[in-house]
Formats: sequence, C-alpha cells, structure tokens
Amino acid sequence: MKRVLPIRSMTKGMLFGTLLAISYSCIGPEEIPKPKNLLPEDTYIDLLVEVQHLITYQNAYPDSVNSDSLTSLIYDKYQVTEEEFLASHEYYQKQVKEQVGRIDEALLRLKAEDEQLKAHMDSVWEANARRDSIARADSSKISPELKSQPTLQEKN
Repeated sequence: MKRVLPIRSMTKGMLFGTLLAISYSCIGPEEIPKPKNLLPEDTYIDLLVEVQHLITYQNAYPDSVNSDSLTSLIYDKYQVTEEEFLASHEYYQKQVKEQVGRIDEALLRLKAEDEQLKAHMDSVWEANARRDSIARADSSKISPELKSQPTLQEKN
C-alpha cells in the first residue's frame, strides 16, 4: 500500500503559483540594473528549491520557531546573504520568459526529489511489510501452551 503525503502534492503547485505570481506581479517598465553579486542561475534555482521546501515546512508547521534558523542555514549552505538572493531574485524575475524557464527547472528538481522520496518510502514500506509478515509467520509456529506462559518482563 502506497502512502501519499499531502505535502508533496502541495509542493509543486505552491512553488509554481508563488513564483509565477511573484514573477508576473513585479513586471514593470523600469530596468533593474544587474546586481554586483548576481548569483549564478544554477545557484539561484537551487535556492528557489530550498525556499520552496522552507515554505512547505512553514505551512506544515505554522507555529514552529525554526523558520528563521532554517532560512539562515539555507543561505549559509550556499554562502550567500539574504540581500544577494533578494537582489538576484528581483533582477531575474524581470526577465519573465527566462524566469518561467528557471521556475520550470526548479519544478523538475522538486519532481526528481519527490520521486526519490517516493522510491525510498516505498522500499521502507516493503521492508516493514516483510518484517511484519515474518514476525506473524514466526508467531504462528509457537504452540498455544508456550504463548500462554509469561515473558521475562512479565515475571519481573
């Protein structure tokens, strides 16, 4: 039996909706100058994926106090500051067609992660099912007289 986590189905829609809304709502006639410390596109896309994970976490655990520390860990992991990310985000989102491509790439990465997670969870479920069936088979071999005797824990 496969279990479907509701967070996974929310992830794709939330990322696409959030980033697309941000991208299109910030379209304006003014040109944004290229930031001095513009993040490479690949790093920027990695950060979009990480930010989406954070948003999903915040939605799953709205009362958690870990959000700020997780945000700091994300920026530390990529050795960027929040200001560098926001400046790069503002610059990249003004390039609408290219930004849609970057969002699509982030969605592909999230989908790949989702598939890996599903495969891992399926293997865990299968291992647990095998273990449970072995335990049931072993317990069926025990005679009723032996089953009625107290265990060592019950004796103490």
